[in-house]
Amino acid sequence: MIQHSDLSIPVYEKLKEMILTNELRPGEKLLQEKLAVQLGVSRTPLLKAMQMLEFDFLVESIPRRGMFVKKLSVEDMREIYEVREGIESVAVSLVVDRITKHQLAQLMEVWKPFTAQKPINREEYQKADERFHALLLEFSGNKILKKTYTSSLIQARIVQMGLMRPPEETLPEHLQLVQAIDERDRDKADKVLKNHLRKSKELIENNFNNN
Repeated sequence: MIQHSDLSIPVYEKLKEMILTNELRPGEKLLQEKLAVQLGVSRTPLLKAMQMLEFDFLVESIPRRGMFVKKLSVEDMREIYEVREGIESVAVSLVVDRITKHQLAQLMEVWKPFTAQKPINREEYQKADERFHALLLEFSGNKILKKTYTSSLIQARIVQMGLMRPPEETLPEHLQLVQAIDERDRDKADKVLKNHLRKSKELIENNFNNN
């Protein structure tokens, strides 16, 4: 029993990675026998791992049909953005008070490659976007806030959704946020951040229907 319990953790981590990288796609049925062979484990730790993923809202059990990779609804995505706004708003407020010159330079450096890039490489920009928002959590200096963001899979789900708007539209907003942080203007930074996230949130349904 202990062996199965221990083994379920790496199985859970692997399946989570496969889901968040779309190797296992939304709506796809999880075939237990196939996955057990693929991962080289018995069905007992696999089933436990799936139950853990169901708790994380990454898979769903449909009666008489089996386990499926959960497909995010428009409402799910909106709720993720609402939670994201709350967490990042607190983070930015702390960043304004605590940021060092070296950390500020790191934030600026994230966007430097794109200021003269035309057209902006979307894939490279998305990676930069992920890094920038992760740095905001890190530079907040609040470990619980950062842990809440990552352990709740908010960050992973945001990455999975991809960019909601063109880089050319969001780059100036990111630069405005860095400027507000540099000026130690908490109100301005909060306003820029919330405006940035809400604009993207408004386009969720349109992007969802086009995918």
